[in-house]
Amino acid sequence: MSDTVKATVYLQVQPEYTWRAKQRHEYDSPSAIEGAKVIGSTQNKAQKPKPGTVEVKITVELPKGVFLPLRPEAIVVIPETLTQPHPITVEAADANEEN
Repeated sequence: MSDTVKATVYLQVQPEYTWRAKQRHEYDSPSAIEGAKVIGSTQNKAQKPKPGTVEVKITVELPKGVFLPLRPEAIVVIPETLTQPHPITVEAADANEEN
């Protein structure tokens, strides 16, 4: 029997843009992004991810002993190749056209 356990989570991560990028509405370059925040998490891959996010699958393997009184922390760096962008889809309509 293994002395470790695994847990998987899917994080939806949204970029945080610089003040300058927001003012100029320039969101299409890496320099426009100053940070990121997790805005959702699920046990399984999201059926409808939130627009403008990337979904990151993270599996952590922990020793069973960590569930005793001690509580560990970790920082995990995710390479770009392991993320999946979710493009925003917009449908344009003519305001003067009758339905």
